[in-house]
Amino acid sequence: MVMVAAALFALALPAAATPAVPTGPEGDAFYVPPGPLPKAKPGTVIWAQPITAPAGASGWRVLYHSRSVAGHDVAVSGVVFAPQGAVPKGGRPVVSWAHGGAGVADACAPSRQFADIPSVLAPFVDELVAQGAVVAATDYEGLGTPGVAPFLVGESEGRSVLDAARAARRLPGTGAGKRVVVAGQSEGGHGALFAGELAKSYAPELHLLGVEAGAPAADLGVIVPVALRIPPVAGYGVMALVGFSAAYPKADPAAVLTPDAASRTAIVDTGCWSDVLSAYAAAPQPVAAHDPTTVEPWATLLRKNSAGNRPAGAPVLVIQGDADRTIPKALTDLFTTKACAAGDTLDYRVYPGADHNGSLGAAKADILAWIAARVADDPPATTC
Repeated sequence: MVMVAAALFALALPAAATPAVPTGPEGDAFYVPPGPLPKAKPGTVIWAQPITAPAGASGWRVLYHSRSVAGHDVAVSGVVFAPQGAVPKGGRPVVSWAHGGAGVADACAPSRQFADIPSVLAPFVDELVAQGAVVAATDYEGLGTPGVAPFLVGESEGRSVLDAARAARRLPGTGAGKRVVVAGQSEGGHGALFAGELAKSYAPELHLLGVEAGAPAADLGVIVPVALRIPPVAGYGVMALVGFSAAYPKADPAAVLTPDAASRTAIVDTGCWSDVLSAYAAAPQPVAAHDPTTVEPWATLLRKNSAGNRPAGAPVLVIQGDADRTIPKALTDLFTTKACAAGDTLDYRVYPGADHNGSLGAAKADILAWIAARVADDPPATTC
């Protein structure tokens, strides 16, 4: 009788509610995590605030747990958008977006600059939400939040992208499931490729459906030394050197840069990508005193952070404009050849006349159709 009474009493209790997520402080204070940061699993939401969303959707700015390359628990910011209405069985698919190089300074974080412009925070967000997907978009570790952003450090980017998908799943009201597509452009193409490579070991509970990478900065052993030699884009090479030094303390940019170039790196901490590019385009040339591929630990780190050294983790779509002067087609050709030789399932599409930024727009219909096909479990095409 006692056991029966206890069971009836338990049935009478209301169902446990999903724990509410704190909204956190307003303004720039949103990006400053509690100190000390309470321990939590990667992807755990620290706090979240409503933001502007497409029609028929809800949006949040979020601060969530991730892990640095050194394994430290860090807070990372980003945004999440989710359709409103009934949630399908198994939950909604998640598209985790990785943005292109915005800079290293906190002010450059997309969620700080564009919280009221969803289409800038994640391209095609209106269409993806209309297709029933939850969209997560990370700012990346250290971009917006305390610390220096590890620009082009693949493992850091990949973890931020995967943990954004985890945060979307744990945010009440999204209906997000475990099926995930990762996508990105430029630096974000690099980050998306690394998210794919890391997913099985770092986030095994996620079911990675596909990886879309636009004009990816894939082979850093080629890209960084070349960038440092070309004044209009030398700032990207400098941002990479500064970003690497944040993740790898023994990697000193001064071992690669000229004394004058090394004395100018403060601009990286305050300016966004256009400011950094302008500063180094106007600086005395050359910017580099040494080719980083001939200096340790730089040579090893550039190889380690180049994409394609491990299986892709899922079918891959690579897009590229043939008029791209930031990531030239020849570099993407090298990466796709390498990935095909490794046995990856890869669909490579080139868009005539499209430059670095224009390729994303040129490929819009193809990207949306490819994501929908991955969600539908259609057999992936390959150009290998």
